[in-house]
Parts: sequence; C-alpha cells; structure tokens
Amino acid sequence: MYAVAAQGEGSEALVADRFGRAAYFVIFDEKGSYIKSLRNDTSSVAHGAGGQAVAMVASEGAKIVIGPQFGPNAESSMRAGGITAFSASGVSASEAVRLCIAGELKRSV
Repeated sequence: MYAVAAQGEGSEALVADRFGRAAYFVIFDEKGSYIKSLRNDTSSVAHGAGGQAVAMVASEGAKIVIGPQFGPNAESSMRAGGITAFSASGVSASEAVRLCIAGELKRSV
C-alpha cells in the first residue's frame, strides 16, 4: 500500500509541502487505486511529527510513502519499519502514485 502526504482529502489532493505536518495522508492500494484519506492528527505536535506520522501510516499497512522530503526522525522510523520513501511535489496524490509505480520518482529512504 501507498501513503501520500497531501494538502487535503481525496486522490486529487496535491502532495503536501512537508511530510510530518501534512494535513492528510491519502492511502492507495498496490495497483494505485484510491482507498481513503486519513487526517494527520500528529501535524500539530511540538516535536517528532515525522516519526509519529510514519507510525500512523504503517498502522494502515503502508509500505511505500510519498512526500516532498523527509526529516531525520521520519527517515529513521521508515528504515526501522521497512518502509520505502519516494520524493514528489507539485502533483496530485494519484499522479504521485502513478509516477512511483512507473519508476519515475526518486527514492529517498
């Protein structure tokens, strides 16, 4: 499953500017079909939002995360959880997943 850090709900929401503080995470299945949007309740914590966001999407079964860039807490949490991360920006969540499936995104973690 894929989790995309997004500015809003739904598959056409744009990729967020920040991973851990994204407003939503948009979840897609392995084939790129939209499943649901999750409000990111960790976006307002003082510290450690990235690591907490990784835990949230991992609990949904995400093995691939797409976002603009990732901080050190998020990266270490992804490595520990066996999650792969790819960078994307300026596109919708669905387009980011399509690009990832096509092998056109840069791997971050």
